Amino acid sequence: MKFIGDSVELSYEYRYLNIDVTNASICDTAGNLLFYTNGIRIANASHEIMENGEGLNPGEFADDHVVGGYILNQGAMAIPVPGNDSLFYLFHTSRDYPNNQVGHHSPEFYYSLIDISQNNGLGAVVEKNQIIISDILDSGKITATRHANGRDWWILLKEYDTNGYYTVLVTPDDIIDYGVQNVGNAYPHGLGQATFSPDGSKYVLYNLVNINEGNYLNIYDFDRCIGLLSNPIHQILIDTAWSGGVAISPNSRFLYVSSYKYIYQYDLHADDLLASKDTVAIYDGYWLKLLRPFNYPRVFS
Repeated sequence: MKFIGDSVELSYEYRYLNIDVTNASICDTAGNLLFYTNGIRIANASHEIMENGEGLNPGEFADDHVVGGYILNQGAMAIPVPGNDSLFYLFHTSRDYPNNQVGHHSPEFYYSLIDISQNNGLGAVVEKNQIIISDILDSGKITATRHANGRDWWILLKEYDTNGYYTVLVTPDDIIDYGVQNVGNAYPHGLGQATFSPDGSKYVLYNLVNINEGNYLNIYDFDRCIGLLSNPIHQILIDTAWSGGVAISPNSRFLYVSSYKYIYQYDLHADDLLASKDTVAIYDGYWLKLLRPFNYPRVFS
């Protein structure tokens, strides 16, 4: 999708790298693609596997999905190293199968470092699968916002089935794990989505638990100077929990929460935020069957 003024040009090309759920990409300031990933491999701008770009998130789950791509919502994110035009961090989380203690979860939070200046601008992975956090984490949901200084980055990750959030600061010189802050209620793990408002003042995490227990919506204020969450607001939506996500408007005022059938709007500036909930769209039942472009084997889990 190429945006030119108020118009957009669409083009379609099939590439070698199969992508299922996990994906991340980044471009330069002119919009030229630099690299992208399916959570297991990293491809360069020529759509070839980047040097040292194999083998992200090592383990049984990656081995089972190496053909089709990793399956983890918001499982990867690329950002530039602050103050550097050539280096980029790819942050990614692993996924483990359920065991006797926990369900699907993310046991590691990694970074891999890409130097895009190598190989005549096609890049190379110079550090790979470097562990930042090793813990029982909620599945995926990597998201980031700028520090108030306009240079550094904050990343938040939730612990599994607790009210704890890891806070990670990315600076020009280091990746700093500030540990866990506990805020608000503990609630069950689940698929879903996390997002910051464009101005960084709000953090929202949405977990889909099951059709009976519902969807857990969690809204927090966020301090971009010190990286702390506060003023938690929680709501359980007893709705259709098959799917769902969250997004915030460009002016950082309106929160949009989707379920399988509905899209809700909340006014983040309202004195009673939850009371501002409004249903702005209802699924009309239309369903488009899309054929997969590649006939590759799938391993279901």
